[in-house]
Amino acid sequence: MPSLDELAKAPQNINEWFLSICSHVAESRRVIEELSKEDPPTEPFKSKYAGRSMLQSALQRAQSFNPSTDQEISRIRCAQATIMFYIGQVGVEVEEPKEAVKSFQSCVDVLALEPVNKYNISLLLHVHNVKATVWSGRGDHDKAYKLLERAKELHAGFLHSKEPPPKSYDEIFMDEKFSSDERNVMFEKLYTNTLFYLAQVYGVKGDNKQAAAHCHITLQRQLEADDFDPLDWSLNCATLSQYYVTMNNYQSARHTLACASSVMSNVQESAENAIYSDESYDNEKIVKARADVERCWIKFCVNLLKDSVKDLEESDLTEKVSKITEMKNTFEDEEDKEEKEEEKEEEKEEEKKEEEKVEDLEAGEKKIEFNEKDYDGDEEDERKKRKTFSDLVDIEDIELLRITNVESGQYEELVPGELCKTYDDARKVFKAGSKFVENAVKHYNFEEYVTDFVEIKQDLSLMYKNLAVYDKDETRQCKMHKRRIDTLTELVSPLNIQHFRQLCRQLRFELGEVKNTMVSLKYSIAAELPPDQQNWKKINNLCFGAIQEFENFCDLLRDPSDNFPDVLSDETVRPYVISQIYIARLYGKFRPTDTMQKLAFLAKAETHFKKALEYYDSHWDQCKGMDLKEEIDVAREMAHFLPRKMEKIRAIA
Repeated sequence: MPSLDELAKAPQNINEWFLSICSHVAESRRVIEELSKEDPPTEPFKSKYAGRSMLQSALQRAQSFNPSTDQEISRIRCAQATIMFYIGQVGVEVEEPKEAVKSFQSCVDVLALEPVNKYNISLLLHVHNVKATVWSGRGDHDKAYKLLERAKELHAGFLHSKEPPPKSYDEIFMDEKFSSDERNVMFEKLYTNTLFYLAQVYGVKGDNKQAAAHCHITLQRQLEADDFDPLDWSLNCATLSQYYVTMNNYQSARHTLACASSVMSNVQESAENAIYSDESYDNEKIVKARADVERCWIKFCVNLLKDSVKDLEESDLTEKVSKITEMKNTFEDEEDKEEKEEEKEEEKEEEKKEEEKVEDLEAGEKKIEFNEKDYDGDEEDERKKRKTFSDLVDIEDIELLRITNVESGQYEELVPGELCKTYDDARKVFKAGSKFVENAVKHYNFEEYVTDFVEIKQDLSLMYKNLAVYDKDETRQCKMHKRRIDTLTELVSPLNIQHFRQLCRQLRFELGEVKNTMVSLKYSIAAELPPDQQNWKKINNLCFGAIQEFENFCDLLRDPSDNFPDVLSDETVRPYVISQIYIARLYGKFRPTDTMQKLAFLAKAETHFKKALEYYDSHWDQCKGMDLKEEIDVAREMAHFLPRKMEKIRAIA
């Protein structure tokens, strides 16, 4: 094969010249893609640099060729742009993004000299995609967004032109040519990548709605093209469900999770039957991926129960307000009613007179006829024109959100897809969630994944907490909270405080909250039972246990020298202030054995109310946005009230 220098001196026959260029490009890519795998660790990019140098030489020769016809000009430009793109790709691989962007821009500049056609559209789309990922990696998501939107326009414009499937940009240097079907698949795959990258960019920019919409259609297109990695697809689909959860769209969240589980199940079945021999489908990766999907199911169940309880409480509040209003109306004096009705009649008469005056003044004015029906129709047509795919996620027709080509029915039946109204509904969610927890911790066990294991078990605790709200039997509620205590205690006991201080804080605070809830329930139960010293002794012990947990939490806020910080971190301020108020209230719930003990408990309650107020008042700028006003108002009132109460007790004693 003649060298490029020899070729340059030979007669300028484009076909011979082009064949030699193709050979040199093929050799350079072999060096970049294959020989680079054998590079020593001390020179990881040795072959890539060598291959890039070969590409740069080929580019120089391509730029020095003197074409004689328009067809030759177009062919040479396409070759130059493709080589520039290859050089840019190497820049990305050797971690030189600045150089990569220069090469990609040169590629775009050369392509801009030609109209968009079937020979260059694939390269145009690909270079916009890759250039966008480079800018996104450099933190400039606005530039990435503009490039990807331009890629969408290019794709739409080419489809509108009705041209046959475009050639692959690699074909210019290949002897073998692709069929129309193969070209179409490759072209649409490039566009699928565009949508996938846009989903990432929208996510970073905080536009979750657009991110979810683009992710949804990407997943659907991958299925239709049968071009996807099942493990990655399942995880991406399960991750999409978390967006729908945040929007309270549990039907769509359940559906995407069911699709993820269905595809994951197929992967497991195929692996068990040895259909996949590739090591990428080894058992460990499958087990981890399945556990990650199970964790998304857990979050679904946790949030469904939490939002169901919130809805239930709001419904109860609305019902109470309605009953109060009804009672007020029932007892309202009939005479007042008649008086109000007379006042209303007088007001109506006055309004009628004013309207007649206005009509008289406008009688001589020319009126403009307004066809409301036609206007609404035009507005509706315009609205339809503006509708994008992302608008579909807001409409009520759930069928438009479904992913086809996946049998997901059996998994959708596992959990309800709407808010729970009854205990039976909530229990079904809880049972499914518990099973997901059981499956997830098979991989995320305590020995290897401490943080993940603790988070999963905390989610189980939250499910118990919300299920308890639906049970009207306070004794059974206590049993559920007792299971929470057992679960959380088992988690915190073996943890090394030095290495897992943050986790220990979370668990201690949560344990304090659970025990505080138990105290309230036990108080309610004891109030309906005959006086029993043993019952009150148990409540006192529970109060003491709750106080200890909150104090343990506060102790974990100390620095390594055991000093309490003057300023707490933002994430610990609210828990600290709430802990002090909880401790104060718990001291007030103790059933004392004598007057002196009662005074001692009240004094401790006053001390902890003051601790909460002291930090809040001295760090007002830090605390003002932390939703503490209601608790602080109560603490301030109690700090003022308790000294007087203690004085009265002393006076009586």
